[in-house]
Amino acid sequence: MKISRRRILVGGSALALAGCFDRPWYEENPQQKVFLDGLQALAKPALASSNPLQLEEAAKKCLELAARTGAFTDWQGILRTVEGTAQKVAVTIEVGPQVSLYAFNDWALGMAGAVAGLFSTRSRESAPPGLSDPAIAALKTFRLNERVTLSGRLGEIAGSGLFDLTSLFGKSDADNRQFLQVPRFVARIDNLAVATKKK
Repeated sequence: MKISRRRILVGGSALALAGCFDRPWYEENPQQKVFLDGLQALAKPALASSNPLQLEEAAKKCLELAARTGAFTDWQGILRTVEGTAQKVAVTIEVGPQVSLYAFNDWALGMAGAVAGLFSTRSRESAPPGLSDPAIAALKTFRLNERVTLSGRLGEIAGSGLFDLTSLFGKSDADNRQFLQVPRFVARIDNLAVATKKK
């Protein structure tokens, strides 16, 4: 069976071009892409302005965007850190370029013992918990830097209305700038699974 050189060249070019247009993993879920695009649209002009009022306003709007986004399903992420034990655990999952979700089941881990009193007027005696039992069970099977699929709720822990840690630190231009460059949001994570790559 003869295959012409032209067919090989055209076929090879098509494969190379298809590879160039593969979407990044964090854009596979439409809701996740909208959230990340929204963050970028808020952060980019504020960071370019170097105006402290604009930085503060953009940081506040990023937190509002997370609260409005609320529940999410089947987002893609990379497991970056796991701290503590099965009973007292905290995780960080990167869900976009330098954008992370943070969930914890222990106040000491979550707050580093320093700012818990500022977090909410509600009693901090009740456990968050930011990770469900199935999510903790799944964590035991993962490796760090592994790609995962996650579902849960942004901007709160177990319905307690506790918002992102960074809302406490918006008192200086440097804090707001750092948050806009590397946003991290508190989340409730209900389900975790190893991400399957799309064919």
